[in-house]
Amino acid sequence: MSKQRTYASLMVLGAGILLYRTILMISQGALHTLIPWVAFLLVVELLVDLSCLVGAISWWIKNDKKYNSVPLKLTSIAMILHFVRMAIFVAGRSGPWIDFDLRPGNRAINDVHWTLPWVYIASVFSVLGLIGAIIILTLKKKQIEQPMRHRS
Repeated sequence: MSKQRTYASLMVLGAGILLYRTILMISQGALHTLIPWVAFLLVVELLVDLSCLVGAISWWIKNDKKYNSVPLKLTSIAMILHFVRMAIFVAGRSGPWIDFDLRPGNRAINDVHWTLPWVYIASVFSVLGLIGAIIILTLKKKQIEQPMRHRS
């Protein structure tokens, strides 16, 4: 398998995992449990994850490096958005802001679904995703700057 297909496959896998988790949250009633602006972030993440998956599949099919720009940008956006949503989630499960992201009538229900170890696991994976997004954006920026140096 070529490098491009390997990278695209990894991106399809990552986008698929994020998309699965987002759909699972929505199917478990997160849109009714979360306050409106957090629910909106969840829907935006769903759309970005879906776009990322479609872009990565397109890149996998075309198998050419010149088609990686859009999927890489979408993946970075998806990871950053997921990190922001997870930071809100973690803040809502601990510290002085417990349950600030939930509608008042749903707070007791949420405590049953999420225990502290799962919150920590979600946080670690979210931070790893953010580090991945920073690496992708840095490498992409260097890739863009290199041809410009050779022209002058």
